Amino acid sequence: MPRKVSDITKEKIKESFMKGSNIKEISLLYNYSIPTITRQLKRLLGDQQFNKVKQSILENQLHKKKKYKSSDNYLNGEDNKTFKHESDSTNIDYEINNFVEIEPITDKFEFEIQKEISSQPLENIKFPKVVYLIIEKEIELKPKLLNDFPEWRFLPNEDLSRYTIEIFSEQKEAKTKCNKNQKPLKVPNPNVFFLASKNLKARGISRIIFGDLLIAI
Repeated sequence: MPRKVSDITKEKIKESFMKGSNIKEISLLYNYSIPTITRQLKRLLGDQQFNKVKQSILENQLHKKKKYKSSDNYLNGEDNKTFKHESDSTNIDYEINNFVEIEPITDKFEFEIQKEISSQPLENIKFPKVVYLIIEKEIELKPKLLNDFPEWRFLPNEDLSRYTIEIFSEQKEAKTKCNKNQKPLKVPNPNVFFLASKNLKARGISRIIFGDLLIAI
């Protein structure tokens, strides 16, 4: 079962982000996955402010690294200087090559959200006693593409084209994801996913999202 984020930790995550820490740094600091940190920040700040702050952090870090790179080019390029040293009335020319190790510029590529992740098999998952699904009021269960979930878009295109259902451990959380044509459905026995796995795959559904987990059926 996914580990919950306490209100105190949420505020600390938000504070770290607003002070300029990137998502990967916050993930390592508080020991939560990158999708969890991203999801919590979007809920706390809203998509617009989240994107604005994230872009500002990337630009600041890129600016710092460009500054270091410019310094490195100066020290290693055509501007190397020849210094003269006098000893025993003999002039000896020394050419000093200065080398500064520069950290690669990676932030603009957002590698922190592109790290490879593997789906966990359904049989390895221990669900709580009750979970909730979101269903359409007129239809029953309407799967979505994995690509419809922004926090999972770092996966390969092959995975993003898979049909997926999302389940929740709390009814309140499920309700927040419902639109006016949807409602949460209580599933009192999560073992139904094991029993119905063949039927789900027959409908093209091969993944389940459960909090921070991506589960392979």
